[in-house]
Amino acid sequence: MSRTRAKTSCTNCPPSSSAKTRRCLWRTCASRGLCGRTSPVALATLLGGELLRQLAYKAKWYGRTYWQANRYFASSRTCHACGFKLRALPLSVREWTCPECGEIHDRDKNAAKNILAAGLIATATAGRAVS
Repeated sequence: MSRTRAKTSCTNCPPSSSAKTRRCLWRTCASRGLCGRTSPVALATLLGGELLRQLAYKAKWYGRTYWQANRYFASSRTCHACGFKLRALPLSVREWTCPECGEIHDRDKNAAKNILAAGLIATATAGRAVS
């Protein structure tokens, strides 16, 4: 009875000088769902993950609270003034007006305000008893 070997390298990842490095790169890419992407995108995604890991580690080290917004949090299409949420907002739209309150929003500034508010709410009672 012959044994089948597990795949040890990804054909979509860039080749490297040694089989050990290829195997390591494949495991990293596969665990992050990056196989099939171009090398710069995969590298940027991996480095971004490392940055988030380091932020969480340093926050814990200094006794701070680390919070990360959900990937699907609708920060750009939610009005920060009244909370109205648009059904869809294409990436090409950089500015929009809320149909409920009439507030004019810059997409990026609105998203920043919504993420800040959500983070403050999520961490307001983190690690402390609510009285």
